[in-house]
Amino acid sequence: MQLIANILRGVAIGLANIIPGVSGGTMALILGIYERLIAAINNMGPKTFTSVFRGKDAFIAEMKKIDAILLGSLAVGALGAVVAVAKLMVYLLNQQHDATYGFFFGLVLLSVAVPYKMLKKKGIAQLISCMVAIAAVVALTLSMSGAERLASAQKKAAIKAQKVAAKKAKAAAAPDGKAAVAKTAAEPGAEIEKVPMDAKKMFFFFLAGAIAISAMILPGISGSFMLLLMGIYFDLLAAINNRQVALLAIFALGCFVGLLAFSRLLNFLLEKFHDLTMSFLLGLVIGSLYAIWPFKTFAMVGPRRIDLDNVLPTSMGGNEILTVGCVVAGAVVVLAFMWIEARREKPNSEAVSP
Repeated sequence: MQLIANILRGVAIGLANIIPGVSGGTMALILGIYERLIAAINNMGPKTFTSVFRGKDAFIAEMKKIDAILLGSLAVGALGAVVAVAKLMVYLLNQQHDATYGFFFGLVLLSVAVPYKMLKKKGIAQLISCMVAIAAVVALTLSMSGAERLASAQKKAAIKAQKVAAKKAKAAAAPDGKAAVAKTAAEPGAEIEKVPMDAKKMFFFFLAGAIAISAMILPGISGSFMLLLMGIYFDLLAAINNRQVALLAIFALGCFVGLLAFSRLLNFLLEKFHDLTMSFLLGLVIGSLYAIWPFKTFAMVGPRRIDLDNVLPTSMGGNEILTVGCVVAGAVVVLAFMWIEARREKPNSEAVSP
């Protein structure tokens, strides 16, 4: 039963990663498994990979140490959710944007109670820590204006269009392939320029991977948004399009190193400064509500909607009523889970009482 519950938690984390402004870390925190997840990643190390060569007992012991069943079930649920509903979520975000964001807004709004309950002490220091985190997330969200996000989306669309044009040019070329290369090269912008493989760029790719994965662990912060702020998002996209395996491997290595290093830092902070760290994480979740506010101005780049600025609805039409209804539905889902969790914990508490 616990395995199924963890797979469902993984599904929720996978869905959260599809929604702009909602991080997997936020969902892990409000599902009550954040500290356990960070501890599991923290326990990973070189011995995890060499345990397979040290015998059955050593391997089983290492798998227990890194909480492999939890990590595996979360991964299965997250990957399954992304594969199964990615297209549906894209459709909903484009066709029912406000209602979809409204549902997640309701989920996160009520789920703030989960990390709040984890605080053992609630004082001025915890309040300050929480307020600093809220300010940091809102400031990060506002650090890129709507016009800059629109320009970024237009640039991404242009790169995609270049790739499509290059493929069409090659398909329409002579069968021997030589004319294809000549024609593609002759078309302005048909080929996406490769990212240079110099030492500075390789180091920056490694650093970007470490920072992006660290941001993804934190609730309320998007890893892809951090890549945009660092100015490496389109370089990474170009490297993917050009299949620059070496650069992508360096980025992946940075992600791996960042994941292990940052999880160790978080685990240390949760152990030594639990309430201050948890209140900071609580603030990150509260701050993320600004990013997932459902009512926004927007512009279209091809078929894709680009959100610009948060606004208050000026009337209560069908869309607004549906959105408010979805906020309530999201909140009801959280209340239902809280009720089930309370019912599950009650017999346990009665069993240990004298």
